[in-house]
Amino acid sequence: MNPTQASMRTKTQWILPVLFATALALLLQHFLGSIAWAGLLAVITWPLHQRMLRRGWPPLASAAFMLILLIVSFVGPSVLLFHTLSSELASLQRLLISFNQTGVPVPAWLTGLPLVAEPAVTWWLEHLAVPGGLNALVRTTLGDFMPHLTDTARVWGSTILANALYLFLTLLTLFVLYLHGAAVMHYIDGAGQRLAPVQYAKLRRVLPLSVRGTALGLGSIAILEGIVLGVAYWIAGAPAPVLLGVITGYLALIPGGAPLSFTMVSLLLFGQGNSAEALGLFTWGAVELFLVDKFIRPKLIGKRVNLPFLAVLFGLLGGVSTLGVIGLFVGPLMMAILFGWLRDSTPAAPLVLTPVALEPLNDTQGIR
Repeated sequence: MNPTQASMRTKTQWILPVLFATALALLLQHFLGSIAWAGLLAVITWPLHQRMLRRGWPPLASAAFMLILLIVSFVGPSVLLFHTLSSELASLQRLLISFNQTGVPVPAWLTGLPLVAEPAVTWWLEHLAVPGGLNALVRTTLGDFMPHLTDTARVWGSTILANALYLFLTLLTLFVLYLHGAAVMHYIDGAGQRLAPVQYAKLRRVLPLSVRGTALGLGSIAILEGIVLGVAYWIAGAPAPVLLGVITGYLALIPGGAPLSFTMVSLLLFGQGNSAEALGLFTWGAVELFLVDKFIRPKLIGKRVNLPFLAVLFGLLGGVSTLGVIGLFVGPLMMAILFGWLRDSTPAAPLVLTPVALEPLNDTQGIR
């Protein structure tokens, strides 16, 4: 067989796997996010799972404990939040009933607004300052917006049900990965060695470092922002600063969560008439967010895989803008692979070389 025929045969052998992979991706397109999140969580938490197995935990017990730990870590603060909000909503309900019976007095800050103070005060006196005015305004507003609220509730209901299904599938997949991670990685390693015997070794080494580095950076920044902004809430005189700090920390795990949190608290302070505190809190939050997002977060994420600052920054921004929250992990991973290849001083070998032999995996090995 001459070189031309060998090259054609090699290219032909790639056609069927590529077509099959494309068809499989189309078949599972609605569930790829659940599979990807389960894989990421497995990679992040695998060292703890292995440590428990080495201490004599049965695989089933360790998998169940890890799953319960993840659920509690996310659901626990939500339960605390809803419990606190229920008490606050009861107080708010009593306050609204009192305002509806006596009328809502004109706030002092409204009279100080430039240009619009006089018409705003007139409207307030006609609609809110009279007894029963608040109830009438709410009925009128709900009547105008009821069709839109009904459509929105229908859309949100279907979205919540779909996300609940995706969450269940993610947890189920993660549980299976905890139980059979070694077998899964055996098949993935075999496929990777056959398809890219040279490049796969680099990918196998970089992926867990990049994913765990991103998770460490996101978690550390979330805790830092929760503490720093919680102290700022306390200094500014915001109500329940500890609870607001916890909420801010959890919101900081997602893009745009932290600025949304301190902006809402600033608006709350402004509505209470504390304009100087609101401006100071918003300014401090904006400065702190700029420093964290542009300097501290890229430094923490890029430390494990030795990535430069700009690579991590553009990886985070590009990943989030293209893939959403999961792009926070995919972007730095792709940058880590790119710089791993750029720093490799040895020339890349062709893919048709003999695959590297697989190392045997035991039950306690797997996603490393």
